[in-house]
Parts: sequence; C-alpha cells; structure tokens
Amino acid sequence: MNESGIILIDKPVGISSFGVVHRLRKITGIKKIGHTGTLDPFASGLLPVCIGRATRLVDFIITSDKEYLAEMQLGIKTDTADITGEIIQEQEIPQISDSEIAEKAKEILTITEQIPPKYSAIKINGKRAYKLARENEDFQMKSRPIKIHSFEIIEIDLPKIVYRAKVSKGTYIRTLSETFAEKLNCIATTTNLRRISSGEIDISKAVKLDDLTNENWQNHLIDIAPIFPDYPKIELDAKNLENFKNGRRFYVDFEDSERVLVLNEKQVCQGFAQIENGKFQPKIVLI
Repeated sequence: MNESGIILIDKPVGISSFGVVHRLRKITGIKKIGHTGTLDPFASGLLPVCIGRATRLVDFIITSDKEYLAEMQLGIKTDTADITGEIIQEQEIPQISDSEIAEKAKEILTITEQIPPKYSAIKINGKRAYKLARENEDFQMKSRPIKIHSFEIIEIDLPKIVYRAKVSKGTYIRTLSETFAEKLNCIATTTNLRRISSGEIDISKAVKLDDLTNENWQNHLIDIAPIFPDYPKIELDAKNLENFKNGRRFYVDFEDSERVLVLNEKQVCQGFAQIENGKFQPKIVLI
C-alpha cells in the first residue's frame, strides 16, 4: 500500500501540532511527517499532515488561507491572549448593542497588518518568542502584513461573542479577538478556537486522531489533486511518468505554467512540474 500522502486530522484540544506528528509517527512507523500550520494546544480543528514524500508539499499548504470559528470573552485580558494564560487585566463591559457589535465587525475587514502575540512560535534571534516570554525577557514583536477575507458574527451572548473569520497565512486569531475588543472599547481573550478549513480543504473530511490505528491509517490518505483545484493539470503516459520520476526534462504540447499538477492515467497526483516554452521540468516528484 501507499505510504506517502496527506491525512486530514481533526486535532483535539490539549495536544500541540508537534504532539500530533509524534502520535502519527508511532501509529504509522514513519519518521518523515510534517504538519501544515501550527494549531495551539487549546485550539482544535483541521490540521493537514503530510507523510513520506508528501512532506515536500508542506510549504504549499501552509500558505493557504485559513478559516476559524472563534469564541472571545469580553472584560478580561490574559498574558497569552487565550484562556490558558494568566489574567492580567479585568474591565467592566461597556453598554453595547448587538447592532453596534455587528457594525464594528465590518471594520475588521480593513485591517492590513498585525503584531503577533509574544506567546507564539515565531523566532526572535533564533529563540521561540513564547520561551522568551516565559523567561520574562524584554523583546518586541514586529508587525506583519495580513489579510482578513471575511469576518462574521455568529452569536452574541455577552460577555461572549462567537465569530467566523477567513484569514491569510500568519494571522493570529488570538490577536484578532483583542483587536475586535478594542474597537468595542473593551478588552477580551479568546476562549475557544477551531480551524474549520485550510485552502480548499474542509474539516468535514478530517479524521479524529483517536480513530487512527496502525491498521487503518492508510485508508485515510487523501488524493492530493483536489487540494489544488486551481492548478492546471497534465496527464502523462507511462514513458513520460518514468522521465518525470527520474527528473528528466522533455517537451510537451501544453501551455506555459510555473506550477502544473502531474497526474497518471488513473488521475492520481504524481507531483508538480513547470512548463516553459513547451519544456517540461519536474519540480516536486511524489512517486
């Protein structure tokens, strides 16, 4: 059976993304495994995990937009910006109507940059920011460009607000909750966070980590092609698949493209290539 591919994990609360990888290494017996975007231990939801040769696709999936369902609580602020941290500030919740909250939510779409939380995995001079924060080191986080594609209020039950947001790579929902609270003249922390999609991948297709075993994990390897629906596709015959597998260049009758999804006769993804002036150049080989 195939021992390379992608498994969509529905990560439970209480385990880190690396913890998921560690569990999968034990289940599969394969060391070459990589996740495609960190989820904090307090968060749950979609975590695509690449296994074997498919780890070459990690960087492609990480850059995808992500969608989250988040719950924030007004009136408290924690050092980690989520419910796992120590409360460092408390504040009375101002009088604000549901319509005012909905109106302020529209302003979130205008955000173009964000300062990541100090309790994050970003490296500062070679050391993780959260480690520096735990050691009470004095350091500053740099602002980074982000894009908020959508921001929708799902439920209002003060002091709690539930919202759904689709954001670009590198956006911290914990910080987004704090920013939204500021617009409401208040403070807040994120109390619940669930990733529900990554690019074209939806949480409904994910498997719970506890349901995977040594006997069934290969049944949950998904076809790679649907993950990249916007990529042009080229089907190769057996001869050219062999050329592709061995990294050889050859000519094809196909439009130029920096990234082409390579399929076999069964429409199974074999990797990626670049085509320039008809010259087919292997880029990522998965077979």
